Amino acid sequence: MRRLKTLIFLLPLLAGCAGHSGIHAGSKPVAVKAPELPLRENWWNLFGDDQLDGLIREALASSPDIRVARARIRRAGAAAGIARSAQFVQIAADASAVRERISGTGYFPPPLGGSTLNFAQATLGFDYEFDWWGKNREALKAAISETNAAIEEEREARLVLGTAIAGEYFRLQSDFEKIATLKKSLRQRRRMHELVSLREAKGLESDFRVKQYEGEEARAKLAVTELEEESRLIRAQIAALLGKPPEAGEKIEPRRDVPPVLPASIPADGIGLRPDILAQKLRLEASRHRVAVAKAEFYPNIDLSAFVGTQSIGFGNLLKGGSQINSFGPAIHLPIFGGGQLRSNLREKYAEYDIEVEQYNGMVIGAMRDVHAAKVSLDSASAEIAEQRKALSALKNAHRIAVARFQAGVGDELSVLETESPIHVEQNVGADLEEKRFQAVLSMIRSLGGAPGNQFGVKNGR
Repeated sequence: MRRLKTLIFLLPLLAGCAGHSGIHAGSKPVAVKAPELPLRENWWNLFGDDQLDGLIREALASSPDIRVARARIRRAGAAAGIARSAQFVQIAADASAVRERISGTGYFPPPLGGSTLNFAQATLGFDYEFDWWGKNREALKAAISETNAAIEEEREARLVLGTAIAGEYFRLQSDFEKIATLKKSLRQRRRMHELVSLREAKGLESDFRVKQYEGEEARAKLAVTELEEESRLIRAQIAALLGKPPEAGEKIEPRRDVPPVLPASIPADGIGLRPDILAQKLRLEASRHRVAVAKAEFYPNIDLSAFVGTQSIGFGNLLKGGSQINSFGPAIHLPIFGGGQLRSNLREKYAEYDIEVEQYNGMVIGAMRDVHAAKVSLDSASAEIAEQRKALSALKNAHRIAVARFQAGVGDELSVLETESPIHVEQNVGADLEEKRFQAVLSMIRSLGGAPGNQFGVKNGR
């Protein structure tokens, strides 16, 4: 027993024959800032649109991409369970029954040689690996990190799907608004065509003016047709995101109550809770734990094995007292020289760690760029909307003056109608700018990984 203790004491010294000095990582992860408040999972509620809320919830419940992400979580969890099992005693039962003819010219002379005998054995085995160097613990930590990374990837899939649906939804609502404006413009141009045709019949207008208004009416019809086609394609795209056939998109209706609301402020100072960055950070941690596993391979491995059971010649003797068998003892594996296999394995793990670190650093840089771009777009859209509203207000004032002149008998109806045309154009410009602002908000939410806590106030987008 004293010799065994001495051997165990000397094992770490002997393990120095296969050392890992001089092998280390070459990359370091950059630090990122996380928002002070947690992210809201249901960020789309910030827009106050029940129809959008229903679409996103339906997509999250039925999307194949989300089901795939959840299956990956289950797979990673199962792998963690396998890694965890290495920390416990392994117990297994084995039994065998063999009928064998013994060679008459072999090792055993007659009467045993040349006879046919029944052999039976039943054992209960125990095996335990002492995890003195933390190899199994580090392997479990790596598996847990991979499971948590899969959970973050599922959150990322939800975020990507939700923002994609919201983006298409706001495009569609913008088209609905522009179609309504174009239809008003079409009615206005049709009336203008009628008026100039009457004036032309009385010799008060030239044929050129009639053809001009006829062309404008046709162009207005074409614009309506093109936007209606685009809206049908957007409906089909939303249906595809829902995992449904194109007809499912036909249920989406124009908003009939109030326009959706926009977050009043967009905090752009933290990306640390963005799910794809968290997932990559967890993969990095898993890789670091696998480096620790590779280091533990340099040290002795000690297993303790035992079994108890019975063994007999002849099935009837298996349960007799004299048939008992047992075994107990340690098994020691000490790496001394392996042709550089362990050091090469550790270099490989460090290289994999460096790859994960640089991918993480690249994602952080990309995320900061995305946040900056979204903020620039949002600020630009807000400024453009402010100027567009001034222009629209001036055009409406000009229209009111024209109406007043017409009612006073100073102007004519054609002059009034002509002042409506730039208003319709400017209203569609406004619809495009509002949609641009909504898309910028979605880009910011996507860049941050969600909506940070209650830092989002809300206000009308109009």
